[in-house]
Amino acid sequence: MAYYPIIQKNERQVATSGHRLLPIFYMEDFSVLGFRVNDCGHAIRVLDRHAFVLKRANGSIEVNIDRASQIREVMQLLNGSGLECEIADIAEGMYQG
Repeated sequence: MAYYPIIQKNERQVATSGHRLLPIFYMEDFSVLGFRVNDCGHAIRVLDRHAFVLKRANGSIEVNIDRASQIREVMQLLNGSGLECEIADIAEGMYQG
């Protein structure tokens, strides 16, 4: 079970804010996969109506993914609801110096 953040396409957002912390030690680029959508509010309403488990914390929202096939299900559901949705690395510019 993993939670994938949902963020606005036009916002440059680092997913490590709030309750998601950077690892204490890591040896390569750090990335966080999430869903980038053009209307976060609409996406949340659609996922909520279709009984996806959502976690709200510190002003962010994440969707629970239990199995790999659910990633495609989420994308198809959101795209089919008139949203632009892509899976992307949302921890942009994170690199151990």
